Amino acid sequence: MAEFDYDPEVIEGTVEEIVFANDVNGYTVCVIDHKGEPVTVVGIIPYLSEGEHIKVTGTWQVHPTFGRQFRATAFEKELPQDEDAVCRYLSSGSVRGVGPVTARRIVDRFGTDTLDVLENHPEWLAEIRGITLARAKAIGESFCAQFGAREAMIFLNSYFGPALSIRIYKKYRSAAPDIIRANPYRLCDDVPGVGFAKADKVAHELGFAQDCHERLEAGVKHALMNAAYGEGHCYLPYPELAAIACRTLQSDRAGIDAALGSCVAQGSIVLTSMEGHDVYALAAIHSAERYVAAKLLLLKENRMPFALEGVREQIALSEKKQKIDYDERQIYAIESAVNSGVSIVTGGPGTGKTTVINAIIDIYESLGIKYMLAAPTGRAAKRMTDACGKEAKTIHRLLEAAYSEEGVSVFGRNEEDPLGAKAYIIDETSMVDVFLLEALLRALKNDAMVVFIGDSDQLPPVGPGNALNDMIESGLFRVTRLEHIFRQAEMSLIVVNAHRINEGKMPEIRRRDGDFFFMERRDPAALKALVCSLCAERLPTAYGFDPQSDIQVISPTRRGDCGTVELNRALQESLNPHSGSKREKRLHDCIFREGDKVMQIRNNYDLVWEKGRERGEGIFNGDIGRVTRVDTRDELFIIDFDGRVCEYDFSLADDLELAYAVTVHKSQGSEYPAVIIPLLQCPVPLMTRNLLYTAVTRAKSLLIAVGDAHVMAMMTQNEKKALRFTALPYMFANLNVKTEDEL
Repeated sequence: MAEFDYDPEVIEGTVEEIVFANDVNGYTVCVIDHKGEPVTVVGIIPYLSEGEHIKVTGTWQVHPTFGRQFRATAFEKELPQDEDAVCRYLSSGSVRGVGPVTARRIVDRFGTDTLDVLENHPEWLAEIRGITLARAKAIGESFCAQFGAREAMIFLNSYFGPALSIRIYKKYRSAAPDIIRANPYRLCDDVPGVGFAKADKVAHELGFAQDCHERLEAGVKHALMNAAYGEGHCYLPYPELAAIACRTLQSDRAGIDAALGSCVAQGSIVLTSMEGHDVYALAAIHSAERYVAAKLLLLKENRMPFALEGVREQIALSEKKQKIDYDERQIYAIESAVNSGVSIVTGGPGTGKTTVINAIIDIYESLGIKYMLAAPTGRAAKRMTDACGKEAKTIHRLLEAAYSEEGVSVFGRNEEDPLGAKAYIIDETSMVDVFLLEALLRALKNDAMVVFIGDSDQLPPVGPGNALNDMIESGLFRVTRLEHIFRQAEMSLIVVNAHRINEGKMPEIRRRDGDFFFMERRDPAALKALVCSLCAERLPTAYGFDPQSDIQVISPTRRGDCGTVELNRALQESLNPHSGSKREKRLHDCIFREGDKVMQIRNNYDLVWEKGRERGEGIFNGDIGRVTRVDTRDELFIIDFDGRVCEYDFSLADDLELAYAVTVHKSQGSEYPAVIIPLLQCPVPLMTRNLLYTAVTRAKSLLIAVGDAHVMAMMTQNEKKALRFTALPYMFANLNVKTEDEL
């Protein structure tokens, strides 16, 4: 493990050798001549060539294998000045068509004026033996492209830092400085990872006025984006949007109105009228909702070419096979799956949703109907696979998701190359936001049938929309509500208390003979100590649970004394403390250590994983794994996600969090043998019934709530759900889609 000196320092010198360079993320290992001594420099220094002069800001570290190194956190580059450096630069291969021999001839001819000749008079190179006029011009063009990249990266690094600079450069190439100087707010739309705040800071440094139209237009789009990904809204009514924008941008209403008008004229924002009120939506969200509404209305009309009597015969055979008697609602759900293009099954734990899925699968197989199973997360797909004995994929994997060069998700399956099945069963639909639902529906043929399974009382999606509830409340689709708790489930206090919470009744917390326990702790320090003790000692000893794989702490909040940030620090120290035998890496105020439990917090479709002889791509938001190796030489982690092993470059650390404790939102779609829920006072919007209900329903065998019983009572009684502005209900009522014209 490397030892660091954290005091920043600046060194400079000529690049003597490029030891390693990653073209994707810019990570580079090079040797520079610093005051006559060779120094190894490591870090993100993209598009570097031998012979260039660089000034690097960073810190010294002592690597156990490679010795003393300088870790770069920022850099500046200059073109080489003396003849030897120019020759080395041209010989490095940076300029296409110039090798060592040609480089030497060019420098011998033009000396220290070489680079000026390459930029301004490349035709002069034709004076040199072996270089034609056409080749001279090609060499000049290659140098200018390289020179442009260098100039662009110098400009970008002064504002964004190396990693983000690479992403911006890949989007704009050498034109990046001109584009950003003209309108830095373009970055918000064009480059993932550049938010309004960052673009606004750059604009301020470039001299843009606070009331300029570029800023106000970007600001109103930012307000809608924040509403979508902060609160799940698909649109905002004018009064709400104007108030937010005025407050955020410190602008008057006239400026906001002008910006909205301009964005509507450009097509980036859509203005519609709902029940006589003006509402504004980002064009992408409006388009997604419109497509979802149109496609669902079209699919709704589909039917299977089988008589209902024949289906009932198949249901009887399925009952015999499963050794179970389906109740009336389950039979209705099964019939709907075969006789309706869109059907929905919703219900809480223990009400037989899995039984219905298995029965539908039996019917499909008996009737020779090709089907596919999917869920929004890897854990939910695995649970579906385990419960049904049939392969279920994540929706992303089903749609063959990938990243474009700009970092935008794209799907290999769509209208041009649709999926081949007739029927689809989608589990945990409450988690599916409008963009993912749109992508799924685009990949279904217009004669397909789809069954949506989910618990409508759980939290809505993290992203925009609330599609499952909108579909249910529309009254347009066949909905089965499973409410009866079956006998086996009645034996579980977890199931019983989940339903009590959902009904607004205080859970039974005094019993000591079940699988649901409450332990009173009102002091944050005492609560934190108890959680650590339960995870590290008491539950493993009493139940044989593995602290890493079987026990999950689920908190309502990230912040505060008992939020996930503080709990993860405490749990890491308790379950996986610092040790001389374990390598670790500190990145962004977080230590990642060999043996740590981590979670992926963004979809990354390009990460390659291996599972035995199987290879695949994609690690997705919510996937939990374990750090098996920290490689400080190659700057990467090796992480095992339930048998899928992949390499993580250190530059991807922003996509990882410690996962000993996770938020309720991040736990959606997952189920754990043992769950511990810390319950103390937290932000009011998080103290809701459906949040507590969602947390409790994550537990499979054991649940322990630790904290203040008064807080549990408050959450149980608070049935308030955050209002989401979604246009699906309005579109269902106003899109009379009987043909494929909308699609």
